[in-house]
Amino acid sequence: MTANTVRKPLWIKITGYGFAAVLFASASIGALAWHRQSDMNNKALESKAASDLNVIQTDMAAIQRSASALALAFAGEPDIAGYIKTNDRQKLLDKFSTNMKAVNQIGSLQNITIADAKGNVVARAHAPDKFGDNYLGRRKTVASAIATGKVAAGIEPGRTGIGMYAVAPVFVNGNVVGVVDVGTELSNAYFAPLAERLDAEIAVNVVSDGKLVNQSSTENGKTLLPAETIQAAFDGKPVFEASLLDGRDMLIKAVPFSSFSGEKIGVFEIGTDATDIIAEARAALWTMAGITLVTSLIALAVFFLFARSLGNTIGRLTGTMSRLAAGDLSAEIEGEDRPDETGAMARAVQVFKDNALKTKDLERQADEQRSTTEQQRRETADEQRVRAEAMAEATNGLATGLKHLASGDLTYQLNQAFASDFESLRADFNAAVEQLRETLGSVSQATSSIDSGSREVSNSADDLSKRTEQQAASLEETAAALDQITVNVTNSSKRAEEARVVAIQANQSARHSGEVVSNAVQAMGRIEDSSNRISNIIGVIDDIAFQTNLLALNAGVEAARAGEAGKGFAVVAQEVRELAQRSAKAAKEIKDLISKSSVEVGTGVKLVKDTGEALRTIEAHIVTINQHMDSIATSSKEQSVGLAEVNTAVNQMDQVTQQNAAMVEEANAAGATLATEAGRLRELISQFQLGSGGTSEATSSTAALRNTTSLVRNYGRSTPVASPARSMVGKIAHAFSHRGGATATAAQDNWEEF
Repeated sequence: MTANTVRKPLWIKITGYGFAAVLFASASIGALAWHRQSDMNNKALESKAASDLNVIQTDMAAIQRSASALALAFAGEPDIAGYIKTNDRQKLLDKFSTNMKAVNQIGSLQNITIADAKGNVVARAHAPDKFGDNYLGRRKTVASAIATGKVAAGIEPGRTGIGMYAVAPVFVNGNVVGVVDVGTELSNAYFAPLAERLDAEIAVNVVSDGKLVNQSSTENGKTLLPAETIQAAFDGKPVFEASLLDGRDMLIKAVPFSSFSGEKIGVFEIGTDATDIIAEARAALWTMAGITLVTSLIALAVFFLFARSLGNTIGRLTGTMSRLAAGDLSAEIEGEDRPDETGAMARAVQVFKDNALKTKDLERQADEQRSTTEQQRRETADEQRVRAEAMAEATNGLATGLKHLASGDLTYQLNQAFASDFESLRADFNAAVEQLRETLGSVSQATSSIDSGSREVSNSADDLSKRTEQQAASLEETAAALDQITVNVTNSSKRAEEARVVAIQANQSARHSGEVVSNAVQAMGRIEDSSNRISNIIGVIDDIAFQTNLLALNAGVEAARAGEAGKGFAVVAQEVRELAQRSAKAAKEIKDLISKSSVEVGTGVKLVKDTGEALRTIEAHIVTINQHMDSIATSSKEQSVGLAEVNTAVNQMDQVTQQNAAMVEEANAAGATLATEAGRLRELISQFQLGSGGTSEATSSTAALRNTTSLVRNYGRSTPVASPARSMVGKIAHAFSHRGGATATAAQDNWEEF
């Protein structure tokens, strides 16, 4: 087997993978379509079952409404109440026997029962020989209608089975004397027309002795579901199952139902015919399976042709690449103009071919470059040898100069010329040695001057240190005095602030008292006005009493004229007259009291007004006092702040003075150290051979040092100057303390000395 032998052709894989992908996609699409079709079918079946159930429930509700209307109509008959009270069963039967046929035609109603207020059956129009029993215990609608006096309708157990009933009360003078009960049983007679109209099957299962038994069924009297499934629906589990009944595909829904009192008493079974929908679903399944198979076969053929064409193209490219790998760069590459992946592969192979041609050309150029490089290397080696000899000569000369320099001989110079490339190095060395010699000569000359100058500076620093210590002590005493003054001013400021707060509170209390007095004056005015109004009302009452007295007098005169017949009226007139007189007397007393109250109220108003004027005067005085206290408190605060700032400044000056004393001591120590180090530096410089150029320079440096020493001495003997800050502090201390005079004088002297 050769290297380019293909064991598994690509076209077989492409055909197999493509066919498998199309088959999988077709099957997936078909399965998805079948799943969605099944969902749609299930939803359609559920919708149809729900619609059938809704139709049945709507029809049952309509039957209950019809029964309610009919029961109300019968209960409103004029003679019904009398027949119930007299327990006249025959007349009731005669009255309803003619209406039973019409009742049966109205909504399939089958039962009419008349009972008294105790629930005893007086008559049954549908069963004339059944009467006298009491059904109040099992018929909650009857109990509700009797208790509430309103129509009650719902599903309840009847005499022979579960049914729908509507009960209307019968009234006499607003009292319930009985009920009219109209309804129908949930039997095949009622459900058969509904089942035929809906093309469905209906079964009713009711609870009897703790078990579910079939009461009616349009499917040959049988249940549509097994007993355990019906029991599960009764327990609340959703039931929606498919079943085959008499060769028809049925979708059966089971739902529980409750009585009028809310108790579950049975289960409805509604079977919806789904034969057509299921048949259409099966036909759609076979159609999709056929389409999937045909699509897969067509895809197999297409992928086979495409894979064969692609395999041939790739095979030709493989042969070309094998020739290129063997070194045959004359091989022609086909398919570069194709727009697909094979064209890209062909173009890539062409790039490989072009790179191989370029590689051969580069190898030729590399051989030529190696020959040229070898010639250049030999020439460079000769140049480097000559340069190394010149560098060795320069290095030896520098080594000799550095030896003289290391031994302290700064007079040595490199006089022998170097190669042109290193001549600048010789000149730089000679210049550096000359500069170093001159520098060390200057340092040697300045060392003596530094030694004597540092000693003078050290002596001056000692004097300055002593004076600084004295000044620091004076500042410390001044700071203590200012602290005491600041505390006194601060306490005064606090007392002034407290007095100002008390004045503000007094002002507020006076203002509040003024408002209270003003309100009291207004209240007194309203009381006075009310007293005047009461006086007017009392006057009206007095007038009424007077008129009543006149009328009573006239009535007594008329009664006397009437003789014996008017005696009773005369007595009444006399009583009215006496009552009017007492009313007039009481009104007069009240009027007198009101008048006295008005006078007292007027006096109280005047006194309250006088009190208000006095309080306003007090308030004005308190405001003036408050303003003065505010000014005093403000001034105290400003004085306290100013003293605090002065105290802070003096404390800072004290700290700075102490720091200056420390710095002077450090400067003194530094001067001593400088003198010591200058001596050591002079010893070190004496090790070098500097020639004869340092003497004159030392003389000039000594003169400069003497000038510096003279300046330092003059500074040490300078005249003290009075301190403005110390003078200001003395004045403040004298203003606030009896001890300020002596303290300020001593501090003044210390400041001037500083």
